[in-house]
Amino acid sequence: MQTPAEKYLIKKVIEFLNLEKNKNPSNTKIKILNVGANKSIILEESIVDKFGQGFVCDRMDVVDCAVDYPVAGKSFITSVESMPEVKTNDYKIAFSNYVFEHIENLEAASSEISRVLQSGGYFVVSSPNPSAPEFVLSKYTPTKFHQFMRGEDDGDGAHAHETHYAYKNIKDFIRNFDKDFEVLEVKYWANTYGYLYKFPVFNILSKIYDVLVDLLHIRFLKGNVCIVFKKK
Repeated sequence: MQTPAEKYLIKKVIEFLNLEKNKNPSNTKIKILNVGANKSIILEESIVDKFGQGFVCDRMDVVDCAVDYPVAGKSFITSVESMPEVKTNDYKIAFSNYVFEHIENLEAASSEISRVLQSGGYFVVSSPNPSAPEFVLSKYTPTKFHQFMRGEDDGDGAHAHETHYAYKNIKDFIRNFDKDFEVLEVKYWANTYGYLYKFPVFNILSKIYDVLVDLLHIRFLKGNVCIVFKKK
């Protein structure tokens, strides 16, 4: 199930791809980077569905992330905190979906993403808000529990890795990127339903909770966040 932040991430990447296409309407494919790609191609498929195949998406992760898919380019097994194999100033857009809760050194990651992006390039990231109750709980639960909640049977749970939460809240997260990026947008959603939709009764209660939190604009309880950065 795609989260609201993931859907917004896809929307923004498509928006920026269209901007780049309008700036340079040649047949040259736009190079973008999927940070923390793993083996999933859901994001690339969603982008192709709305934009077409006028881009090449390189992929990096700490595990093998190579896939056989028309727009998939090079794949790198490396950490976002240090990715020397990835060329400098090579990408117009980078994006990551629920990766940075697993990163220990956010400033190093910011510096590396800035390095590989071209001047004025965009970085779109969806990430959990650690002040939201579901992620307060997740800090103190083992990885196996995360895998269970995300669904081991359908394969998604296998992508759950150890979390570090090197940021206290979203403001703290953004502070780590201040040196290299300006913030264009920060969007919040409540999304406990995304974790509990498989569980009877709890799924109904979680949906009610999410609606109330969104209606009351209680930002610190909204666990689903998308941040749009532009390289300085």
